[in-house]
Amino acid sequence: MLNFKKIEMNDIPTLKAYYSAYPARQCDRSAGATVMWRDYFENQYAIIDGTIIFSSKFKGELCFAYPIGRNIDGALDAIEEHCKENNIPMILCSVNKNELTNVLNKYPCSNADADRDWFDYLYDKDALLNLIGRKYATPRNHINKFRKLYSDWTFEAIVPDIIPELIEFTKNFTFNSEKDESANLELQMCCEVLENYETYGMLGAVLKVNGNVIGYSIGEIIGDTLFCHIEKADISYAGAYQMLTNQYLRMYASGDYVKYVNREEDCGDEGLRKSKLSYHPVELIEKNTVIVRKD
Repeated sequence: MLNFKKIEMNDIPTLKAYYSAYPARQCDRSAGATVMWRDYFENQYAIIDGTIIFSSKFKGELCFAYPIGRNIDGALDAIEEHCKENNIPMILCSVNKNELTNVLNKYPCSNADADRDWFDYLYDKDALLNLIGRKYATPRNHINKFRKLYSDWTFEAIVPDIIPELIEFTKNFTFNSEKDESANLELQMCCEVLENYETYGMLGAVLKVNGNVIGYSIGEIIGDTLFCHIEKADISYAGAYQMLTNQYLRMYASGDYVKYVNREEDCGDEGLRKSKLSYHPVELIEKNTVIVRKD
């Protein structure tokens, strides 16, 4: 029987251990995203035979992530039994293409649905860092404009003394288009990450002009991928987002150990989709919701 536990801040080391031992390039497989959004998705976890199973609420339905660990087949059996005991459908969420093959081999009558709004944007790190070639002319021009307009800019790692200023920046943050309730919740989650910055143990940096905060990024590295969980900038400064992205990679992903950058989903936001596509991802990581059927 599976005994699920609500995810709390002190679970971060446990989650990081599993994600590091079994790295994947999708944002759902990172401690930062799992903990940051734990309340919104009602994230919980259970461990069985060295394998971790996450449960979440997605679009109003209780679902389970594809297990992570040494006994995937046994964990899927445990989820199946758990669903029978509780008289609920067995729904798997955020199942990538490789995992989907395994699920359909085990449950060939199942129905899978891929929601484009939740696909992750995966980029080649070197391409995103160097911006060489005509197709990267737009972000490159934005960066050059930023450098020309704001000669007194600085970029530095987040330290405890700057956190109150970043929290204030976040609380006053305004989007450049109308957003739904989840966007406002995201700002609350950003503040929580900042308030517990050392506990999260992520990588953060802040962009300033004339000593004033105009943007910051926070993420983490798992395996060969840098995950950008938070990226906020003041768009009244021309090229701020492009400069923030580029400098963040230069600070944390310039070594050979990072091959890819995951900038998460667009959640159906057309402006965000256009922006993320303009950086030419090497892959849109497909994530499926699977309604499991045995016959």
